[in-house]
Amino acid sequence: MKKIILAFALIISVSSCKKWLDEKPRSTITTNLYYKTSDDAESAVNGIYNFISAPYNKGGFDDMPYSMLELVTGIWNNEAQSAISMDFYNLVYSPASPYVSTWWSSSYQGIEAANLAISNIPAINMDATEKSNLLGQAQFLRAYFYYNLVNIFGEVPLKLTPTLKPSDGNLPKSSIKDIYEKGIVPDLLAAEKQSMVNTPDGNGRVSLGAVKALLAKVYLSMAGLPLKETDKYGLARDKSAELIANGWFSLFQSDASLTWFNKLNNTAFDNKQENIFGVNYTLNDANASVPVYFLPKEVKFTRTNSLQFGGFYPTSNFINSYDPADLRGKHNMGFFYNTITVDGTVYNFPWAVYKYFDQGLLDHAPNSGKDFALLRYADILLTYAEAQNAADGSPNAAAYTALNGIRTRAGLQPVGALSQDAFQQEVWKERYWELCAEGKNWFDIVRTQQVFNTATKAFTNIVGYTMPSGVTFKTEDLKFPIPESEVQINPLLK
Repeated sequence: MKKIILAFALIISVSSCKKWLDEKPRSTITTNLYYKTSDDAESAVNGIYNFISAPYNKGGFDDMPYSMLELVTGIWNNEAQSAISMDFYNLVYSPASPYVSTWWSSSYQGIEAANLAISNIPAINMDATEKSNLLGQAQFLRAYFYYNLVNIFGEVPLKLTPTLKPSDGNLPKSSIKDIYEKGIVPDLLAAEKQSMVNTPDGNGRVSLGAVKALLAKVYLSMAGLPLKETDKYGLARDKSAELIANGWFSLFQSDASLTWFNKLNNTAFDNKQENIFGVNYTLNDANASVPVYFLPKEVKFTRTNSLQFGGFYPTSNFINSYDPADLRGKHNMGFFYNTITVDGTVYNFPWAVYKYFDQGLLDHAPNSGKDFALLRYADILLTYAEAQNAADGSPNAAAYTALNGIRTRAGLQPVGALSQDAFQQEVWKERYWELCAEGKNWFDIVRTQQVFNTATKAFTNIVGYTMPSGVTFKTEDLKFPIPESEVQINPLLK
């Protein structure tokens, strides 16, 4: 077997291979020495997960690469002190930005790790069910990375085999159609056939439910721009309907102990019930910074090393676009808050994001063990509602049930008897109101090229729209630039 140098990041923090690491220097680790046992297979797949968190990690004092997908959606005011964040707020996309570099490099590192696992695990003599499960996880993760890349950068290289030599990485860009049809969809269809557990059971690993959820979202993206493969609405409808019918997941509901908002931001509810898949963090992980990133600057915690970054705050038009009865809007400690009491001191501040507030921050700021949800059941309900309406020409009873399940949980009255277009508008609004600050709205902008005008509460073309910064959105703003360092290495990316 040809030798392939294994990336250190593939095996970092994997305890099962510690003895092996002690025996062989990293520079001599090759596939003919490594992929031998079930432990090797498991550690290889575990290593792929390492690359998911990079865009959600703290890159500097208040740098957060994930924020670039939110600051360009027209509903936020930037409060972070980072000049990088301010650039994106002003629609200044620089190919030298560490934000775009983080999305690009972490995605392709994850893809390379997945390529290695998918290529080598089949030959390992191990339990067939365990092998199938691990392959399914690797196939999902590779599809996940490519789904991010194609929606952030557009055309990118499609690489589905391990790198044998450095020049193997110098590939031209593939079309968006090929990335979906030769990479993302085949990987998810293959993963769907593997022996995977139905739900994550709180362990943060990819489940069959996550595979079906991402596949439904992929089909919805393919049905929209730029591909406009409208037959995919039916596939998105059927896949999301299948997941709903399985009953594996459900919306959080308030009870005597916790509101549903506090279940969303409670570590005890990570990777279960409504949370299908997410970025996993532990309390002592210094990079667990999404909850810290959103802490209002006006609040001072007891720890002297606490850092409140501010993140981004909703524009007044956006938070006012919520119905007054909507518990997600201007109701303290819904999705937003404007006051909190810490050690007997009451702090007041502009409306800020409460969605990720970890109650444990009051004791152990600035660290948090709160996961960041990447796939949530509410998203799947809205995916079904939109896809069914588009595929069948009008909303059916199940589509109303899906949409109204989101609305009634928020304290709103159900809607009914809407035209196809009016129903679509209601679903799109709910995607903004329900999924805000989750990095999802950018993907919707890419496939619809529509933006929620928070002043009029209607959708309009994103191109030509005046953003909160006062800058006008242009066609070229629909894609982020490929990092200049990558173009220098591979001129085929120009």
